[in-house]
Amino acid sequence: MKSHRELITLLALALATGTSAAPTWCLGLGALGPMRTGMSVEQVLQLADWPGMARKQPAGDCWYLRYEAGGANFDLMIIKDAVVRIELKGESKLRTLGGARIGSSEPELARLYGPRLVRQPHKYDPDGHVFTFRASDQAYGLRFETSHGKVTAIQSGPWEHLHYVEGCG
Repeated sequence: MKSHRELITLLALALATGTSAAPTWCLGLGALGPMRTGMSVEQVLQLADWPGMARKQPAGDCWYLRYEAGGANFDLMIIKDAVVRIELKGESKLRTLGGARIGSSEPELARLYGPRLVRQPHKYDPDGHVFTFRASDQAYGLRFETSHGKVTAIQSGPWEHLHYVEGCG
């Protein structure tokens, strides 16, 4: 396992390369652009220039890498040095492969994902819902959080990691 100093060095090396996240990347089932769940932090950092990437909290068993630049904003949930979930929220302009985005309406989600989209009450928002879409192989899925009928967050990854309601908390 890499030490904190080695991970910071890898992050610095990644900042010296020449590519960045593209606002045209689409969030799929466990993937965003060239990133895939299951990749190590080192593999992610070798993909591109991450001038907008920062740790959300100190490294532990579960932590986040956050990328914010040009509307291609996303978070990577890391558990034991592997990407386990990709998250869109806030000002992210990225979309899912199906076309959903932050700000999509609940009826639009239903139209995009059909009868396999499951709706449940939101755990913390009385004006919200959580919608899940499970891949036909049952291994991966998408999770949409809404408030007042609009999508506020989208997560993608292995099915087991989509149900961590409080993230790493």
